[in-house]
Amino acid sequence: MKWVCSAVALLVTSAAYSSDLSTYPQPLADALSRTYEAPETAVWRFTLDIDVAGETMQVRFDGTQPDGADWTLVSPANADALDGELAEMWSDMNTANDDEEEADGSVSIGRSGLFFDAETAAMIAGDVELVEGVTFGLSYRFQPVLETGEENDGMDEFLDGEVRIAPLGHVDQIRIFAPRSFKPHPAARIHSFEMLLGFEQIEGLPAPVMTSMSTQVDVSALFQRQQQDLSFRFSDVEYVEP
Repeated sequence: MKWVCSAVALLVTSAAYSSDLSTYPQPLADALSRTYEAPETAVWRFTLDIDVAGETMQVRFDGTQPDGADWTLVSPANADALDGELAEMWSDMNTANDDEEEADGSVSIGRSGLFFDAETAAMIAGDVELVEGVTFGLSYRFQPVLETGEENDGMDEFLDGEVRIAPLGHVDQIRIFAPRSFKPHPAARIHSFEMLLGFEQIEGLPAPVMTSMSTQVDVSALFQRQQQDLSFRFSDVEYVEP
């Protein structure tokens, strides 16, 4: 379930997943165990609505088609109407990418597709505590644990997390955010960051699927300040195993 956005790839690459959930509160442990790793030959179809700073695009994904031809533009009717980041995304979708290019940030669907998988569950780690007074399901605060490496070393201390469990017992939402401005390295400052992942349990599927993802980032780097407001919404999800 790795929809790649540059800000998310920088900030929230999760650590290696541990299957030991014995230290978690039972409702959270049960929810985090509801993961699924789709086989490589599984087929996904879905509609994706993308909003970048108020500019929108709707596309349809069909996993039976070859890489570079698996996306269809639904709206706008003509790709010439796209510009900026949406035009770049549409170009990525229509270009076959090798593994190295995909890792660099192209728009792609990972092996597990939209399923809540072990890699996503690994975001919920460290200092888990129940949030009191929640009226919908259960909510827990946690300290995200990031993958070690040059980009992420020391990032953990700047980010907080909240995970919400739906009344039906699955993970409903994951929120990773920076409670205050911080400098990940001397040449950059993150003024604000928030990522929201939303999940639903669709009848007939073995695990919850991601139905929304949004990021809001305000960053200064090399004497320039940039803001990113991006959202994905997934609908009409179809999944078939061989």
